[in-house]
Amino acid sequence: MAYLLGDPKLKELANKKEIEKIRDRIKELFRRGEIVEGEGFLYREGKIIFPDVRTYIQGSGRCSRLYSGGITKGASFLLDDERRIKIFEKRASLYDIEFHSLEDIDLPTLRREIEEDRRKLRFASKGEELVKPLLFIVESPNKAKHIANFFGRPNIRILGNAIVYEVATHNYVLIIAPSLGHVVDLVTNKGFHGVLTKREFIPVYAPIRKCRSCNYQFTEGNKCPICGSSDIYYAGNQIEVLRNLAFECEKVLIGTDPDIEGEKIAWDLTNLLKPFASHIGRAEFHEVTKRAILQAIENERDIWENLVKAQLVRRIEDRWLGFELSQILWQRFGDRNLSAGRAQTPVLGWIIKRAKESKKKREAWFLKGTHIKVPWKGEVFGEIKEVEREEKEYLVSPYTTDEVLKDIHHLLGIGAREAMGILQNLFEKGLITYHRTDSTYVSDAGLKIAKSYLGDHHRRRRWGEVGAHECIRPTKPWDTESLKRYINEEIVPIKADEKELRVYDLIFRRFMASQSSGTIEIRRYRIIVNDDRMEFSLITGAKGKGYELYPYAVKIRRPLVEGKRKIELEKRIISVAPYTQADVIRLMKDRKIGRPSTYAAILGKLFQRRYISEVRGVLLPTERGIEVFNYLNENYGKFISEERTRLLEEKMDMVESGVKDYEEILKELYEEIGEIKKS
Repeated sequence: MAYLLGDPKLKELANKKEIEKIRDRIKELFRRGEIVEGEGFLYREGKIIFPDVRTYIQGSGRCSRLYSGGITKGASFLLDDERRIKIFEKRASLYDIEFHSLEDIDLPTLRREIEEDRRKLRFASKGEELVKPLLFIVESPNKAKHIANFFGRPNIRILGNAIVYEVATHNYVLIIAPSLGHVVDLVTNKGFHGVLTKREFIPVYAPIRKCRSCNYQFTEGNKCPICGSSDIYYAGNQIEVLRNLAFECEKVLIGTDPDIEGEKIAWDLTNLLKPFASHIGRAEFHEVTKRAILQAIENERDIWENLVKAQLVRRIEDRWLGFELSQILWQRFGDRNLSAGRAQTPVLGWIIKRAKESKKKREAWFLKGTHIKVPWKGEVFGEIKEVEREEKEYLVSPYTTDEVLKDIHHLLGIGAREAMGILQNLFEKGLITYHRTDSTYVSDAGLKIAKSYLGDHHRRRRWGEVGAHECIRPTKPWDTESLKRYINEEIVPIKADEKELRVYDLIFRRFMASQSSGTIEIRRYRIIVNDDRMEFSLITGAKGKGYELYPYAVKIRRPLVEGKRKIELEKRIISVAPYTQADVIRLMKDRKIGRPSTYAAILGKLFQRRYISEVRGVLLPTERGIEVFNYLNENYGKFISEERTRLLEEKMDMVESGVKDYEEILKELYEEIGEIKKS
């Protein structure tokens, strides 16, 4: 344990009077109860005692040995009084260290495992054990770096323009490299928009090229076809780096994101690296933590081909329909920046329709000072009576993609596309679970995190059904203030900007509220005017830990005064409001247009094409957007209808579950798209 206050070494760092002043201030804060024990330190006789976990890690490392085959297993024991052990465990959890009670350990088995590892070490010293390297591929350089830091200070290699990290684990020397996202895409110069269509449908791929000036993606040529820039990223160079590493390692695990896009990237990489590696597997993890990474390595799986086939159908249909309709728009409007698509065009139609409806004004009367709409006008005499009062449990589910995007927009004023970028950063930094999900399910790990933070306030709730994903939640029991402190103390080797911390705070609060207790008070009122009556309910109060953490799920209203009296009403001119980004994302989910991974991209495409703009927080169509939609709707309405898009999504789900053959769906689509060419 390190005694940080009163340590003579502090005198070398600051003026003695300043130290005395700080010490007295801290003592006063403890005396007043503004600082309490429990955040990983003890307070004894004017001294703050912090567990020195880093020294423990260094010392316990002597129990193991690094050798050519990995790291030998060892055991270390922590002996102290119960209170100090609990504080040490709290601090050690920041480093992903877990302790087990001695009563829970099978000591004979542990001894045998240690002796077996030492036996391997003896063989290795005689040259009988070779290095076992493992190439671990993720999507982004930031994620690769973050994972590498879990295992100590990594060795860094520069291959061309690529940074590769090397670290040692118990079983492998991990070589961690990024794919930099998708590596190939459909070509445009072969077959029907990149698909050969003779006896069967064969997609033809080439390495992706991306313009660094305008971000346009293409597959042929060395200049951007949109802006003409020659500053081009070429994925073929990264493929070559990964092939060399695969040849060097022989064993490869692909740890791309756990969704349909990540599965397609893994499938592409498997095909590209097959000739260079003796074994290629898939590693799936839903949070970027050391424990999750090691479990993914130990529990590798095969590529889920049905998921890949569903993505193939989606991408080919997007290409076929998008290219055909976009080319028609280019000719009709003389602008190559226009585009159309099965999802973006129906969504554009919703925004146009709603904006038109918002211009229709009508008169309505309300109970003065409330949101209660009434059937009377002017001033009326009547009676207001409370007929029922009850308490209900305050329940908020954990976040799904659409819900978190809604709150980020409504509460923080951040648009969907920027929000998805922030969520991706938080995921890659290991602070939240995977953020593209429709599931509210809470895993065992999530329940454990909630229990650690909430203690007696914890209410164990699973919420949704177990499936491929779980809810969006924090990966540690750290509130935002704790996270800031750990970042400043460099316990957490990351940086987070203000927007990322604000989004993290929302996710943390919502998840902990979903696992907490709370109640709301609901009062039901009856208003009687002559022979007319109406009833309505108001939420007039809320309390409990869940409400304190996340008060945004309800709006508290003042109770009404009961009795017979003149009831004041007020006239308002009302209309429906144009949609916000959050409204559109909720509609996409409810109407089954798009998926969590595409919600923000669909909106982003509409902004990019200048079909819509955002004015004071609401979405309005531009003249260009209205013209394009009206032309498509009048001439190609059946291809861009909401119903067609929803049915196609259902067919893709059937491919994903193995119920329907993807070749059959492609055949149907090919014949359908052929009608556009004939028109």
